[in-house]
Amino acid sequence: MNKLTYLWSQGMVDKIAEKVAEEPMENVELIQQIQKHRTRPKHVIDEEKVDEEILNRHDRRQMEMFDDPYMNWSGQR
Repeated sequence: MNKLTYLWSQGMVDKIAEKVAEEPMENVELIQQIQKHRTRPKHVIDEEKVDEEILNRHDRRQMEMFDDPYMNWSGQR
C-alpha cells in the first residue's frame, strides 16, 4: 500500500504565507496610476446623458399632465 508523505507541514505553509505577506508590493503605485487614468469612453458618457434626458422629459410630461386640469381625469388635485 502506498503511503503519501506530506512535505509541507502547516508550520512551513504559515512561514511562507507570512514571508509573502511581508514582501513589499512594488507594483501598487503603478496599478493606482493606471486606475487613476482609466476613464470611460466618451460615447458611453454621452449615451448616459441622453438616457437621463429622455427620463427627465418623460417625468416632465407626466408632471404636466398631472398639473393640467383638462388632462388630469382623476379630478382636481
